Amino acid sequence: MIVKGKNADNGLGFSPHGTGRNYSRTAHKRMLGDKTEQDAFLEETNGIDARFYMGIPDASELPSAYKNATAVKSQISEYGLADIVDEVLPYGCIMAGDWEKEAPWRKRNKKHSLHL
Repeated sequence: MIVKGKNADNGLGFSPHGTGRNYSRTAHKRMLGDKTEQDAFLEETNGIDARFYMGIPDASELPSAYKNATAVKSQISEYGLADIVDEVLPYGCIMAGDWEKEAPWRKRNKKHSLHL
């Protein structure tokens, strides 16, 4: 969404991207139950070109982890926070991915490791 704030005449428009998570990253991953991260990814990104920069999907960044856009719009209106000017509907998304699985600082440098 692109909105115009209501509380300041000189306020600039903004895009409320970080509207909030429904659950913590850990709780959201638990909620997937028996679904694999790949199955959840395919289900939730159907019709959207979603990619992960690190090449490893991160289920904690899937759409279901975040608040519903319709609910956020309703809250903006209900509390008089802003005027919604327009919406940007995604055709694709590039997310960081699960950087913890392949974090370079977690890999041991074989050249410098001790051999016992």
